[in-house]
Amino acid sequence: MRVSSLIACTLCLFPLGCTSGSSVNGSGGTGGAEPMRCADYDPGLRVLWGETHVHTRLSLDAFWFNSLAGPREALQFAKGGTIGVACEDRTVACDTRQLDRPLDFAAITDHAEFLGTFDEQCRRDDPAAACSAVEQFILNNINELIEGNNNNIVELLNTLFPDRAPSTDVWAQMIADAELENDPCDFTAFAAYEFSPLFNGSTVHRNVLFMGNDLPENVFEFTGVENEWDFFDHLEAECGSSDDCDYVTIPHNPNLAAGRMFFPVGTPEIFAGRNKGPLTPEDAALRARNDVVVEIHQLKGQSECMPGFGFDGLSNDEVDMDCFFENNKPYCTGSPLDSPRCLPPEDTICSSITSNQLEEAVPFSCSAPNDFMRGALAEGLKARNVVGVNPYQFGVIGATDQHNANPGDTKEEGYIGAAGVLDNSPEVQLGRWSCELDDPECTERQFERTVAFSNNPGGLAAVWAPENTRAAIFEALRAKRTYSTSGPRMEVRSYARFGEFPADFCEKLSAGETPVESGSIDAVMMGAVLPAGLTGSPRFAIWAAQDVNSAPLERIQIIKGTLEESGEVQTEVITIAGAPDGPSPNQDCTVDATARPETLCATWEDAEFDPNEDAYYYARILEQPTCRWSTRRCVTQGVNCADLDPADGTFSSESGNAGYEGCCEISGSPGSFDGVNRFDVIRERAWTSPIWYESPI
Repeated sequence: MRVSSLIACTLCLFPLGCTSGSSVNGSGGTGGAEPMRCADYDPGLRVLWGETHVHTRLSLDAFWFNSLAGPREALQFAKGGTIGVACEDRTVACDTRQLDRPLDFAAITDHAEFLGTFDEQCRRDDPAAACSAVEQFILNNINELIEGNNNNIVELLNTLFPDRAPSTDVWAQMIADAELENDPCDFTAFAAYEFSPLFNGSTVHRNVLFMGNDLPENVFEFTGVENEWDFFDHLEAECGSSDDCDYVTIPHNPNLAAGRMFFPVGTPEIFAGRNKGPLTPEDAALRARNDVVVEIHQLKGQSECMPGFGFDGLSNDEVDMDCFFENNKPYCTGSPLDSPRCLPPEDTICSSITSNQLEEAVPFSCSAPNDFMRGALAEGLKARNVVGVNPYQFGVIGATDQHNANPGDTKEEGYIGAAGVLDNSPEVQLGRWSCELDDPECTERQFERTVAFSNNPGGLAAVWAPENTRAAIFEALRAKRTYSTSGPRMEVRSYARFGEFPADFCEKLSAGETPVESGSIDAVMMGAVLPAGLTGSPRFAIWAAQDVNSAPLERIQIIKGTLEESGEVQTEVITIAGAPDGPSPNQDCTVDATARPETLCATWEDAEFDPNEDAYYYARILEQPTCRWSTRRCVTQGVNCADLDPADGTFSSESGNAGYEGCCEISGSPGSFDGVNRFDVIRERAWTSPIWYESPI
């Protein structure tokens, strides 16, 4: 029985053909039916805000972190509802969450691996012995799970649950939940899941969003899968060959892939294709069709760039200072912006993975330039010259990857952590003292920033679409008419053309006019390829409006990558609008918005354009500095680090701040510890999908 038939049986009480209150000439509601056109259809396109990566209690890890909600509750949360969150008591909710503004669309992406197994077989009110063993093992070995060294965990699960039920019914219910919550013209829900392979410490994960009524009858797990090509082949066989099924795959966290997400292309020793061989044009085209957008920002950090050593695409003597933002595995550069968890470069830089290294384990801290957007985009330019197709011509979106079933919950203020009871205490989020086992007096204590300190609330996906329906949003994803933010809802439009933009183009955009979309100006939007055969230099126009619930805008930058005759890619960062640096937030985390514009807009000509060189261009829009979530938590708590006990560097239980030592920079030794309040700030931002130029081959 295909899933479409299962849905029909599940939804028999909800007749097809009901009319959405805001739709015209069509049906809305269940079964995937959509209106022919919504009443608020906008040919000038409008921005829709969404979430494409979030987990509920159906996921292996989120279940044990005590996520209390399932997919349908998560979708209802995205629409403006509330969910419960567990704290110290792992069985009941101690707090509730609610978005300040509902989302326009969402996809719940529970892990395909062991999908729903523990929610089905390990009820909290009557756990089996095997379930208790798994819970204890996972919580005792959580670092292995976080770092991708999950072979022992998977082996234990397969041993304890050899006859686990297939996930077919769970997946069918997830699809049914998406159908029930899908409300064309008002809210769009996609059926989706996450494919989560872990190769020797490398996370090479993808979310899959489906479109249509003839979806695969089951999810695809990583067991026995050697690389992404098996996954792509499965999706093509199960969905791509159907007349009523389509899909896109969304790679995420390439910053944690240790060189294995975006392989280099070119020589026999360095591969990117199936069977550990060089990339073929056919496989490059398949990958480009599947990986339409990439998750550039989420709770485990941003994947745009890391400062220095080629990780920002610049030469070694240049540093993009804005690449210091939310790096998950940073190395120490000597800058005051270095993360407290940074490591020496020799411990964090790995060379590109070659074919004879695929089966080798790599350090969890290892990163390669292609783990970041700029490196991957550059490799795509090189690949086109090798195989004739750019496999890495992707757009960008943001997401949260939250494991509390709270899609789109991206506010820095009130951040609760990302993994239920695993990281919701201050000492886990902010840092804590550690002592050696052979030092019971803890005389050689060290203060450690945990992995949770490097996490953040995550980002949002933005798409430009004429209406809020599955078809319109899916088409926008395919067209890469998308961008990402680090959480705020700033609006960004980007265009490119050969020839000047009208002098009043920015004024028209700020007035709500859309000359490109209306056809009065010939230009392409974000995600497109500039037309070939035209003369002159390309010009770009970037318009951005601040999120009224966030900070003012600071500047607009264009990042350009050019494939030069030498075969290397030269990267430039060009500021085209705004001030270089805004004022820091006040000590109470309020922001001085004096004389700051609500919108920024500028046009720029690439005067150094060479029509014989492939290139990419994307925009980065920065907000004025604001307090990071960790600073906000400390300010809200009212922590004064001068109150630390000099004997052991902790706060007394009477102070009410015990566990908040991570709010402090602590110096000294037992008996003379001293603390100074940390004040970490960030620049929230947006990244647009690139616009490409392709030279004649």
